Order: sequence, then structure tokens, then C-alpha cells
Amino acid sequence: MRFRLSLMGCWLMIWLIWLPDVSAQPVEVSLTEYDRLLRAAYTAAQRGDLLEVRALADELIAIRQVRMPDGQIAPVDQSWLAEMLAQPTPDLPRITARLGALIDALEPTGSAVAADALQHWEAVFNEPPFNHSQSESWLTRFLNWLFERLADLLPDLPDVPAAPVAGDGSPISGIVWATLAVIALLFGGLLLFWIRGVRRVFQPVTTAASPTTDPVTFAEAQRMAEAARQAGDLRNAVRYLYLAVLLWLDDQKILPYQPSLTNREHLQRLQDWPALRDQLLTLMTTFEKTWYGFQAIDEATFAGYEQQATSLLRQVRSSNEAAS
Repeated sequence: MRFRLSLMGCWLMIWLIWLPDVSAQPVEVSLTEYDRLLRAAYTAAQRGDLLEVRALADELIAIRQVRMPDGQIAPVDQSWLAEMLAQPTPDLPRITARLGALIDALEPTGSAVAADALQHWEAVFNEPPFNHSQSESWLTRFLNWLFERLADLLPDLPDVPAAPVAGDGSPISGIVWATLAVIALLFGGLLLFWIRGVRRVFQPVTTAASPTTDPVTFAEAQRMAEAARQAGDLRNAVRYLYLAVLLWLDDQKILPYQPSLTNREHLQRLQDWPALRDQLLTLMTTFEKTWYGFQAIDEATFAGYEQQATSLLRQVRSSNEAAS
């Protein structure tokens, strides 16, 4: 009886040791399945569905290898998605931008379109807030420089004895304490100034999340763009106006609009319309810098953006009238 119990215990220990090795095997999916998950997560992030993004992220994070059509295995790592979703308020526009970049990167590596897409996304991510060196204000850089200079001026503290020596009147001790007092006062003043004036520099953008519902018609998108403009929310006004252009092109049977496609993929479908493609590229660049890159936009810039959109719509109307 004891022999049987010992034998069962050995088998149990072997099974427990072997189990982590089995569970640690990397999850492998096909390129088609990987592309499907990326597009589903991209669409959910675009419409601001955080619950759906988290559910799809669990599947994406578990994937470690992607099987390419030629049979080769490509390693992937979506740990960045887990880190961004672990934040108290996940930045859905930034997640959307990175997922869109991954989808664009799945294009054939040797094509000119893929190279153009890579250059475009590098331009977007090299601007604030993705590029922290450019997003730092002049005050932040000044404070960093000031603290570095103070650290250089601070003398090395002498070795302090374990117990104070009676009658020690060394002048070095007084200099050290005076220096520390000045630094404390200076730091307190800078901290007070920081709390009162600098906090607004780092105030988060209140419109960072995408709206829960997007317009489905050209007229609806135009109304929402005008309402956002009247409310002073030019960032959302740019987004709705860009959606209005895409919905208009869809109504004219020129460019079928699909929310699961990236902006770059929509642009690729206008290869037979080079002039129209160039106009849409200009609108798309402004939209992505404003929406994903949080680039500031004023009323004058928005008026120019609106004029570009109107010119594109006018060109499409003229082409349709000439064809009819």
C-alpha cells in the first residue's frame, strides 16, 4: 500500500513539473487569423468599445508566433497592448494608431505602398505626444537644467561622526547646513510655482476617447462636425468632417467605406483616381496629426481643412455631372 502511494506521489510530482512546460508553449496562429484579430481590435478601439478591446487583447497578447503563407514562423509580441490597457485610463486613440500601424505593416514588404505607409506612420509617431523629447515644454527642460546645475554646485558632504563631538566648531558644518537651507527654500518655491502654473501644461485632453457612436450617413457626419465646431471642439470637428468625406465617397460608389480598414487601406483603393487620392491624402494627414497625434488646431487651420474637404466634394460632383 505504501509503495502504491509513493508511486502515485512520484507521478504527481512529474506531472506538476511537466505541466508548466506544456502551458508555456507559444501560441501559434495563421497570418489570416492574426490579421482578423488586429482588425477587430482596431475597429473596437475606433468606436471606443473598451470592453471589446480588452477581450480581443487577451487573444492577441497570448499569440507568440504567426505562421506566414510560405510556412515560415514570425515571432510577435503584444506586451505593449497589455501595458497600455493596464493604465487607469487607457489611451484608445493611441492604441488605435498602433493597431493601424501593425495592420499596415502586414502589407508586402517590397511594395511601394508599404514603404509609403511606414514613412507616414514614422512621421506621425515622431510628433508629440508620442515623441516625448518634442512634447516637453520649455519650462520642463529649464527645470531639468536647473536641477542638474544645483547638483553640480552642491559640495560633497563630509563624513558625519556616529556621535556629536562636544565643542566642535568646524566652519564646514555651518556651510553645509546653509547650503541645504538655500536649496530647500529654492526647491519649495519652484514646487509652489509648479503646482500653481505648470499643472495645466500636463492636463489631459478631455476628448481623447473616441465617441461611442459614429455617424453612418454623410448628412449626419456633417451635422456632427458643425455641432462640434460650434461647441469649440475642433479636434472632433476634424474627425467628423473626415468621416463625412469618406461617407460621401461611399455614397458616390467611388470608395466603399469600411470601419475595419485603416486610412492607408482606404487610400490604396483610389489608385485609379490619382487626383482624388492626393486630395484625400492631404485631409487624412491633417486628421491623423490632429486625432492621433493631438496636434493643436485653431479656427483658421480648421477653416482651411474645411475648404479642402469642400473642394474634394466639388470635384467629385463635377466628375459625376460630366460622366452623366
